[in-house]
Amino acid sequence: MSNESRYLMEDWREFLREDVNIDLGEDEMYLYHISSVPDIQVLDPAIAAIGPRTYTKAEYRAWDRPRVFFFTDWGQEDTTIGRIGGGNVYRVKLKKDDLYPIYKDPLKLSYPDMKQKYTEIAGQYGHGMYNVFERVATLAQELHGYKGFIYPQSKDESKVIVALWEKVPAEKIDKPFY
Repeated sequence: MSNESRYLMEDWREFLREDVNIDLGEDEMYLYHISSVPDIQVLDPAIAAIGPRTYTKAEYRAWDRPRVFFFTDWGQEDTTIGRIGGGNVYRVKLKKDDLYPIYKDPLKLSYPDMKQKYTEIAGQYGHGMYNVFERVATLAQELHGYKGFIYPQSKDESKVIVALWEKVPAEKIDKPFY
């Protein structure tokens, strides 16, 4: 992570503290993923993208970068469809600084003047020229080392989710999520 990113992380930490109520007492956080697949040891976005579930198909139509979705709270429900089926619960541990708060965009990666920087990385015909999520993800990853986005789901800022585009080791939790 660049020094500029570290400096701006204080704004991000304040955003999380005030707006989405995530405890920042530690540098790491647990994320939870629900799946119908038993015995996953690594949550791999490339594998997840092959067979998206009903609730993620719309997300992939809007932005097709492979990613895995996570809840930030135990028992959290999707604000659109409620409880996620699947029965297998996985937990991953991640550094909070690995997640870019896309809705606040503290590094201004979605701003039009960042298109030039994006073309230097991905070329003038990169998918991010027309999709702001892809542009921000590419810039966040390549310039600052982020592994995913953290954001409030819909307008309910108490329901925060994470989308990771990098593989992460997973631990199966043998108890019901709901």
